Amino acid sequence: MSLVLDPKQTGEPVSGDSYGLEQVNLIDHLLEEQKSLSAVERFSQKHEAAREPLLKSHYRDLIPIRKPSTGEQYAFEVDLDKCTGCKACVVACHSLNGLHENESWRDIGTIRGAVDGKVEQQTVTSACHHCADPACLNGCPVGAYEKEKDTGVVRHLDDQCIGCQYCSLKCPYDVPKYDASLGIVRKCDMCHERLADGEAPACVQSCPSGAIKIKVVETAAINEAAKGGRSILPGAFRSDYTKPSTTFRSERKFSEAMRAGDERDLVPAHAHTPLVWMLMLTQVAVGLLCVDVLGSAVMPSHFGALHLPLALIALVSGIIGLVASFLHLGSPAGAWRIFLGLKTSWLSREVVAFGAWAPALMGYVMAVAWPHIYSASPGFVRAWIPEVLPAWLPMVSLVTAVVLGVIGVLCSVMVYVDTQRAFWAMGKTLGRFAGTTVLGGFAGLLLVELVMTGSASGFAIAGVLAGVLVKSVMEISQLLPARAGEWSFAKKSALLQLRPLRKVLTLRWVMLVFSVLALVVGVTMSLLAWVVVGFTAMLVGEWLERRLFFQAVVTLKMPGEHSRPH
Repeated sequence: MSLVLDPKQTGEPVSGDSYGLEQVNLIDHLLEEQKSLSAVERFSQKHEAAREPLLKSHYRDLIPIRKPSTGEQYAFEVDLDKCTGCKACVVACHSLNGLHENESWRDIGTIRGAVDGKVEQQTVTSACHHCADPACLNGCPVGAYEKEKDTGVVRHLDDQCIGCQYCSLKCPYDVPKYDASLGIVRKCDMCHERLADGEAPACVQSCPSGAIKIKVVETAAINEAAKGGRSILPGAFRSDYTKPSTTFRSERKFSEAMRAGDERDLVPAHAHTPLVWMLMLTQVAVGLLCVDVLGSAVMPSHFGALHLPLALIALVSGIIGLVASFLHLGSPAGAWRIFLGLKTSWLSREVVAFGAWAPALMGYVMAVAWPHIYSASPGFVRAWIPEVLPAWLPMVSLVTAVVLGVIGVLCSVMVYVDTQRAFWAMGKTLGRFAGTTVLGGFAGLLLVELVMTGSASGFAIAGVLAGVLVKSVMEISQLLPARAGEWSFAKKSALLQLRPLRKVLTLRWVMLVFSVLALVVGVTMSLLAWVVVGFTAMLVGEWLERRLFFQAVVTLKMPGEHSRPH
């Protein structure tokens, strides 16, 4: 006989014959009841007798029992002996933070090398090191980073970011990742919201071998560990630059000679095409103004008719270059905030300097073009403006534009020197940028002289030769390390130019040589067309050189990650 349940009672099941009710199988009833329960109710029923949270060890024991106090911060600790390279941490981080398909805030790499005559290989998991002196924060021009005072976590403020990607160049560990679909950079924030609720970050909680933990560390200890040019891991950049807080520990012995598994991969960096245009054209424009002020001092009578055409070419070049720079921003609407990083960011200083230079240049153009402006103005306008400007005004406005322009170029130099990349060291970058300024300025002068006077001065010819010499010496010197026996960043940059970037390098030299020949023919035979072709070829060559400047640099990153352009 089947058992039935009386819907009016909560007692024991009774015989169906006694009450005449519809017979219902007990198991079917319980299954039906189970379907009506929510996930929370089912969880509560299953664990109502538990005395502590389920899986407590998976998120409580992996974080400190207390929060950081004054002079302390949270930090990752990685046990390399437990890291198997399974990438569970990468998947968990990607899933929890809702990252896009090709976006990753945690990476897995390898280091390898001989230790006591035995070949060793080690997988390495790494994310943001939440540095004590973060380069990303110091370099950001719009204040899109903050280091939390109570936790030490370095957070990225998405709504502040303009997508300039300078933090990606500044960080020696390749942590900030640019998301083209959002137009901003994003990075690991140590799952700070989970930490605030007493839960471990996604990567920590998901690691099946417990290789990643969160620790409370003293800031003084971080600063001490960064002294002497030491690094957090063999092959990583020296720690005294940003003072990273992550610690890697192992019972195994590692050698400083160990290198990243992908160290010899020759992958060109991102070309940053808008910046190529910006740097090349602004430097040519500043060069034209410098030539104008020098020529005015050396040959004042000769330059009387050259001021206006030189100023106009400089204005057009400079404005195009500055406008091109906005194309590099993922979120240009917030570019007005770029002055916020003026205290620490060379990028902010560059923008402010060129921002002041542009109106100064426009003022100079108006000063030298004033007779034409006055004569072309309607009669009622002439009644309100002076016919002749003070004699000192054009020269003062020119000197002002030159000073601001030179400051802007020097800031451009420091923007890249400050990234600590060997290929962008002070001497190399200054030589390249100064060479473009000199060559562009004097080549432009040759063109203007042939148009306005029909002949070229020795002053202009000597300047072009000087510019070609500076450029040639600087660029050839950065190719010579390719023959060095010892592996280095300088050698890798040289090999990048000679192998994957060989076509760009070849075309660059073809344009440089052709531009010189065309200018020589044009000047010697007074052929304007050849001078125009030579000046154009020079600009093309400088554009290609500036592209090599970006693509041949070695990306600083954690050892063993796959190189990727950014």
